[in-house]
Amino acid sequence: MENVFEEIRRALVRAFKGLFSAYDVFCEEIQRTDGADETAAAENWIYIDMQPVVNQTVNRWHTDRQIFIDIAIHTASEKNKDYYAIMPAVDGLIRPYFCFGNRAITVADLNFKVVDRALHAAFTLAFRDSCPEPEPPPFMQELDTNIK
Repeated sequence: MENVFEEIRRALVRAFKGLFSAYDVFCEEIQRTDGADETAAAENWIYIDMQPVVNQTVNRWHTDRQIFIDIAIHTASEKNKDYYAIMPAVDGLIRPYFCFGNRAITVADLNFKVVDRALHAAFTLAFRDSCPEPEPPPFMQELDTNIK
């Protein structure tokens, strides 16, 4: 079974690469850094940050999870009107539900803000994660005994 965090990351990357094919999409491994090339700052890119917030035990087989996701979207123009134009498309990717693996999780709130010349779309995925119950041990077989 694939790690639930990896499932979410892969689904987010696939969704954003599908909608914004001209953008570079990053998670942990950023391909470029500031300094060496001034044109790198002017490119279109998307950075996806995931932070597990809650892992609460319900019972032996169930865990309630909350994962905060912040998606930073940068356009080469760095203009608010361009960010306002792409907000509905991002909203449609995330709400009313986000799908990953074999799940569809309702996303009630999606918050947008422009900070440091990038649009941030932030939301929390809250769901109950289950692991399969282990098989019970086999029943004891009949024992033939002789009592004298």
